[in-house]
Amino acid sequence: MRLLKYALKNIFRNTFLSISSVLVLTLLMFFINILFVIHDVSFNIIKEINNKLSISLYLSDEYDRNTLDVTDLIQDLDDAWVDVTYKTKDVILDEMRVSEPDLAKIVERTNPLPDTILLNNIDLQDYDNINQIIESKLYLLISNDVDQEYFANYTTQYKKIQNIIWVLHILQIGLYIIIAIFLVSIAIIVYSIIGNFIYYYRDEIYITRLVWWARQFIYGPFALQGMIYSLLAYICSASFFLFVLQSVNTAFGELYIFSLHPLILLWECVLFVLIGGLSWYSSSKKYLK
Repeated sequence: MRLLKYALKNIFRNTFLSISSVLVLTLLMFFINILFVIHDVSFNIIKEINNKLSISLYLSDEYDRNTLDVTDLIQDLDDAWVDVTYKTKDVILDEMRVSEPDLAKIVERTNPLPDTILLNNIDLQDYDNINQIIESKLYLLISNDVDQEYFANYTTQYKKIQNIIWVLHILQIGLYIIIAIFLVSIAIIVYSIIGNFIYYYRDEIYITRLVWWARQFIYGPFALQGMIYSLLAYICSASFFLFVLQSVNTAFGELYIFSLHPLILLWECVLFVLIGGLSWYSSSKKYLK
């Protein structure tokens, strides 16, 4: 209780410094939560874009599903955790009759459409592996001359997909760089706040050390002070963040909804409070040496 008494005394002794510190921490915690939303939204967008990417493997006329090499190819792709769909030329023609009836009438007499293996649901990190599997069986596909760039050419398809994957990877790396810069900025700001407080109380701390008081009465109040600041800041930050989140979900709910489980908020609060107390304790020891 005595430690709490000294901590509260420190807080109310300089009201302006305390309020400004809580406000700064509130903004920092709010933007940390905003970063979580940006991270989640960004990766959902990347996932949605990736889900729309597909690879179509058009088999040469002399090969079909009964061919051993085709069966092996399908099995290898299945083992790579890819959604594999085999469509015969007749199935493709039936689908064309629904989507493009006029075009279907032109091709249905001879049906030159090839049997096709469709690949979907490929993770970004798996494209290189999938490409190696397919390249080992390129002879099964219709012409893949690198100089012939048309839709049925697997090499052409993969080049275009590689360009998209490169952009998605750049987005991921950029997001992590922004998060890293922000976290470093938070550390610098918190470090400065603690330094200001230690400087303000330096005379009293010096006297406390001269009279040989226990270390806990020097460092303990600062640790509790940091925990109290963090708790107050988190309550303000979480309240404002939930209000903003509810407003965004109401306005853009059809496009994207971000939600937080109450347990996540509770654990986040505990984490911030513990980090606040530990930061003030460790930093005060460093400043007081």
